[in-house]
Amino acid sequence: MKVLLVNPNRYKSPPVPPIGLEYIASSLEYNGHEAEIIDVCFSEDLYKDIDNAVTSFNPDIIGITVRNIDSVLYHTNEFFLDEIKDIVNHIKLKHRLKVILGGTGVSTNPEGILEYLNADFAIVGPAESKINELLEKISNSSEIKKIHWGNFRNNTSCPRRPFKINYKRYLDAGGVIGFETHKGCTSSCIYCLEADSKVFFKNPEDVIEEIKNFVDIGYNHFHLCDSEFNESYEYSVEFCTVLKNADMNIKWAVYMKPGNSNKKLFRLLKDTGVYLITLSVDSYQKCSNYWTEIEKFIFGAKSSGIRIVVDFLTGFPYDKEDHIVECLNQFRRLQPDSVGVNTYIRLYKSLQITNIILKDRKLRDNLLGKTDDRTFVKPVFYNHISTEKLKQLINGDTLFRIEGLEKGVNYSRV
Repeated sequence: MKVLLVNPNRYKSPPVPPIGLEYIASSLEYNGHEAEIIDVCFSEDLYKDIDNAVTSFNPDIIGITVRNIDSVLYHTNEFFLDEIKDIVNHIKLKHRLKVILGGTGVSTNPEGILEYLNADFAIVGPAESKINELLEKISNSSEIKKIHWGNFRNNTSCPRRPFKINYKRYLDAGGVIGFETHKGCTSSCIYCLEADSKVFFKNPEDVIEEIKNFVDIGYNHFHLCDSEFNESYEYSVEFCTVLKNADMNIKWAVYMKPGNSNKKLFRLLKDTGVYLITLSVDSYQKCSNYWTEIEKFIFGAKSSGIRIVVDFLTGFPYDKEDHIVECLNQFRRLQPDSVGVNTYIRLYKSLQITNIILKDRKLRDNLLGKTDDRTFVKPVFYNHISTEKLKQLINGDTLFRIEGLEKGVNYSRV
């Protein structure tokens, strides 16, 4: 079949290349299908560009990625689904084509997102294999359910097709080339869509080959797209060792979590070109050694010459003000390069934190947004530490930045 993959993401603070579609295109072509990508991020007339792509390629079906349903941060929130819905309806009405949805945004509420966007099918989770199975059912006119759950296998080879995207345009607009080493996360964060999900690691040599394809055409700045790179200490060391031996002289930024690290890993990260680590920290019901791990991590990164910024999520249900002050004082003691503090927690239907809040009427009084719609498709936030209160707690300390007051990401700020 001929599959036209559409990137509808027009958010530009910064713009993010649709690497998920590149992986899907590769898998489709490997399995005998034809695939093209239409990227409307920078389009001046997106419907004209979509129409031209459909006319020239003449696809049998359309795939659309829903990377995010909104921009997540409360103060500068942008809701993306209405524009995506318009694109879906345009494709279905004008071109009479069925639409498959995929991307992280779908996992927030698969049934709700599918219905809201008026699409035909949705794949939840890794779609590299599942999309081929779905296309086979469609081509055989089988009775097909609307929601499909994706899967992945360790060391699966899915060579990426980076030359279907105009990367120069992304880089000129402040974007950075991304890559991923694994899918899934074993952490149990109650606010995260990936929590307690099965982890699949990619073959390090395959990932290095992706990076080399970009280096060979003159690009050397990268950002890791994993939720956190150090999901497995052993894999992180193996990957960095292979990357170091490849000797490609790149620079890259990563997200990591406390733990699963030591001097050896930080030294390897530095040797392979890591210049920035964003450490994910939260204040929700942590074990006694949590801050010990944070301290070891921050000191380890700094002693290796790597800049470290912290994304700190706090203000959870039942979080007391004195506990938050204690956390802020810990950061004052540890002195990372910067701490971004967020007290507005985006809720989704499938999250554990959402269930906790809905069961307590007093907590429900702290909801903001489309609170009468329990699908949580449109933005709903929990907050009981206001921006004004947070400013008082920070008390002018320049170590801290309140997340969401301005657009941007850490690799562009540092």
